[in-house]
Amino acid sequence: MKEVHEQIQQIKKVGYTTTLKLMQIMNEKGLVTRNITNKKHIYTSALKKEKVQDQFIHKLLLTLFGGSWKELIQVALEKNALSQKELVEIKLRIEKLQIN
Repeated sequence: MKEVHEQIQQIKKVGYTTTLKLMQIMNEKGLVTRNITNKKHIYTSALKKEKVQDQFIHKLLLTLFGGSWKELIQVALEKNALSQKELVEIKLRIEKLQIN
């Protein structure tokens, strides 16, 4: 819990109780699990990283890009300086998708 609060503090100054309340809400929604040992609140993600990524990218796609994968990918490619290695990896991934 302390680590989470410290991370939030770097972005926005909030009280410890605000962070605790946020974590309690996330626990109620099933986003994190809580383990209380030695009077410490230990929170752990209840969802796998891939599940969170899937949900986030879907919401991002619908909200900011009107459901267009093409637009999302174009913006991602244009706004980021990719190395040659990264570009080759992306091209290989596209080629693999075209084969299947």
